[in-house]
Formats: sequence, C-alpha cells, structure tokens
Amino acid sequence: MTTGLRLDFANLGLDDYDRVCEALNFPSDWPDGLLAHTAVEVDGRLRVMDVWESRERFDHFVQERLPAAMREAVGDRAEPPEVTQTELHAFYSR
Repeated sequence: MTTGLRLDFANLGLDDYDRVCEALNFPSDWPDGLLAHTAVEVDGRLRVMDVWESRERFDHFVQERLPAAMREAVGDRAEPPEVTQTELHAFYSR
C-alpha cells in the first residue's frame, strides 16, 4: 500500500541534507519504490517527507543505502530519524 512517511531529525539541518544527497547521488540515483520526496527545515531541524510504494521498499532503502551515506556525509552526527507513517488513501502525481 502506498505509504507517506515523515522523517524528523533532531540534530540535522538542510546543509546536512544536501551532503547526504550528494553521498547518495540523489536524485540522479533515484531509490526503487520512492514516488515523491521533499525536504524542509522546521525550527532549525531537518524534516523529510516521502511517498513510497510500500513501507517495505522504504525499509530496504534504509538498510541498504542510507546508513553509509549518512556516515559519509555527517559522520558521528548521523542519527536515526523519528518516523511517522501514514497509509495513504489516495496519491496522485502528474
């Protein structure tokens, strides 16, 4: 089922996000199963909002690609996000 995910990082900001994206070669190397992605800073903290084909596709990305990219980009400041999941009733894109 299509899943909306909000990832909140307590100690990372947009500069960190840009470095992680560079380490991931994102968006050129788009993750399988990712349908939509955005990032914003809220009260000085990074928030990422995604739409994935399923939670399993997201979990696979997190296990296979994200940890190494975060370590490369932010080193000891790498942290797991607080994840809020919402099963989407509808998702449309152009």
